[in-house]
Amino acid sequence: MPLVSKTVEVSASAESIMAIVADFESYPQWNEEVKGVWVLARYDDGRPSQLRLDAAVSGFDISYIQAVYYPGENQIQTVMQKGDLFSKQEQVFSVVAMGPTALLTVDLDVETTMPIPKPMVKKMVNDALEHLAGNLKVRAEELAAGAGGPPACGGERSDPGQNYGS
Repeated sequence: MPLVSKTVEVSASAESIMAIVADFESYPQWNEEVKGVWVLARYDDGRPSQLRLDAAVSGFDISYIQAVYYPGENQIQTVMQKGDLFSKQEQVFSVVAMGPTALLTVDLDVETTMPIPKPMVKKMVNDALEHLAGNLKVRAEELAAGAGGPPACGGERSDPGQNYGS
C-alpha cells in the first residue's frame, strides 16, 4: 500500500499541536472513535514508548499495541506492533511552524489483513486521514482560542466510521 498523506494549515502554534498529539491518553476527548488509550511503557525521559489504543471503527471494535518514536523535533511516529484489521500500520505526525499558524502533516501507511482491493484501501485511508487531521485541527484551534475543556466532537469532520488509528 502506498503511503497516504494529508496536510492542513492550523491556526495554532506547532508546540500546541505537538502537545495534543503527544497527549495520547486524551485522544477520546477529540476523536470519538477512540474509546481509550493507555501508556504501557515510557522512555527514560518520561515520554510514552508503547501504547494500547482501543477504538470502534465502522462497526468493528479494534485494539492496537503501538510503539511510539520521536524521529524529529516536531515529529511523532507510531508503529503498530499488534492489532486488528491491519498487518501494518505506521503513522507519522509532523508539524512545521509558520508564524502564527502551522502546517500539520499526517502520513499513514497500512496493509490490511483482509483481501481488499488497493484502491478501496487507499480511499479508506485517505478518508481516515481527512477525519484525523480535521479533528486535530479543530482541537488545536479550540485550545488556541481558549475553548479549553473537551471539545464537542464536531467541526470539520468526515464520516465518524472512517478513523483507523491514533
